[in-house]
Order: sequence, then C-alpha cells, then structure tokens
Amino acid sequence: MISILGLFDLFGRGRSLEDYIRRLQELWEEEFDILLSIAGYYLDEGEHENAMEYLEKAFKVAVEMDDKELEAVVLDFMGDVYLDKREMDTAIEYFKEAFKIYSSIKSPRKAEMKEKISEVEKMKEAIEMAELHKKFEETPKIFEPGKLEVDIDKIIPKLRTLLGRLESEYKPSEGTIEELKEALDIATAINDESGEASILLTLGTRSFEDKNYDDAFNYFERAAEIFAKKGNKMPLGVVNVFLGVIYFIKGNEEEALENFRNAIKLFGSSDDSKASRLVADICRLLYRVKG
Repeated sequence: MISILGLFDLFGRGRSLEDYIRRLQELWEEEFDILLSIAGYYLDEGEHENAMEYLEKAFKVAVEMDDKELEAVVLDFMGDVYLDKREMDTAIEYFKEAFKIYSSIKSPRKAEMKEKISEVEKMKEAIEMAELHKKFEETPKIFEPGKLEVDIDKIIPKLRTLLGRLESEYKPSEGTIEELKEALDIATAINDESGEASILLTLGTRSFEDKNYDDAFNYFERAAEIFAKKGNKMPLGVVNVFLGVIYFIKGNEEEALENFRNAIKLFGSSDDSKASRLVADICRLLYRVKG
C-alpha cells in the first residue's frame, strides 16, 4: 500500500516543481533514445515500415520536448529509411526539412546536412542515368538509322528550360538572323570570345527551333569550342544536349549518348541536379522510355 507520505509525494508536494519537470525531461529523453534505437534496429533489419513507426513516435516526443535539434535528427533518420529503400526523392525531401531546421537554429550539423543532400542528389543522378541507359539497351531498335522519329515539339520546352538556367551568364542576343550573323563576324574579328559564344548560342537555338539542324549543329559546334576553351561548364553542357538531340535526329545514337553523358558530367561538376534531370527527361522523350 502507498503510505500517506507516498501519496503526498506522488501529488507533487514532496519535491519542487522544478524537480518534477527535470525528471519528466529525463524520461522524455530516455524514451526518445529508446525509440530511436528501436527504429535503428528495424532499419538494420530492412523492416522499413516498423522503423518509420518508431521514428514517428520519436518525432512526437521531440515535439513534446520542444527540441528542434531532435526533430531534425528524426527527419534525418527518416530520410535514411527512404534512402535505404532507394526512394531518393522522398529521402531528399526529409533531408531538406532537416536542413531547414538545422539552419533555423544555427546548428553545427547544418554544413554536414548540406553535404549529405548534395551526395544523395549525385547518387540519385547516377542511378537514374544507369537505369536509363539500361532501358535504352533493352528498348527494341524500331527505327532505321537516319530515320528516327522525334516529336520535337515535346523536346523544345525542355531545351528552353535548360537554356533558362544560363540567364545569369548568357542573355539571348536580339536582332534578326542577318543582324546576328553580322554581329558574329564583328565579335570574331575583334576576338570577343564571350560575345561570339553568346551569339552562336542564339543562332544555334533559333536554327534548331526552325528545324535547320545542319546550321544549328555548326553554330553549336563553334560555341562548344569556345565554352570548352574558357572552361564554362554549364553552357558547354547545354550545347552538348542540343548536339545530342541533333545527332539523335540524324540517326547517330552513339554520338547522341556520348553528348548526353558529357552534359550529365558537366552539370554534376556544377552541382546542378535540375539540369541533369532535364537531360534524363529529354532522353526519355527521345527513346520513348517511361520514367
């Protein structure tokens, strides 16, 4: 039986309020650690649903404790569960939520989380391209060389979006085709390589959209030489994508894939995961492969 003194203590009159709040905090911390440990055990066993169940419980405890750092820890752990399931997009979403919290509280784990997101995005790109390449190899070759049917109207919006990622470096040159050609001659004569490359990019794009693929190819080839010489990775990657599409249209799949691979490498070294995904989308449209 509980003694009178025990009852007195049970209802909080034997210790200070601070003692009980501190004890409650300790119990919460212990519960949090146990829940996280159980989730870790299930993750190691590949039991993802069970792992998420205990992580959700741990997250509720972190919220009760009003501890943002622990909330971020759980979100990071949840991202690991989806990473283990190879559900990269969902994993990255959880990692980004954790990063937001770490940033808001100025946690030293902010930099570590940012690096983790970058690594997972690169991993995702590598897996996507490997799977896409495998699908290419498995896709029956239903076209004859030089007679590949391309729905260019579906490709052009993707290419325009890709070009839009260069706005901070290269603005589309204005004027008629003849005016641009004249401006190109002047830029070449005065050895203005940046101006020359910008005009070539515009001429190549306009020729491509007008389906003058031979002219577009020549403009993009010249632009690629300048971008490669100057070490401008992003615009060189964009030009590689255009060249890849033109090679595909002309029936040269080997050169097309080589240009797409080069673009992916260049975008990867520039940490532009969105550009890499656009290349993958363009490849799927060209090969009629479902994502």
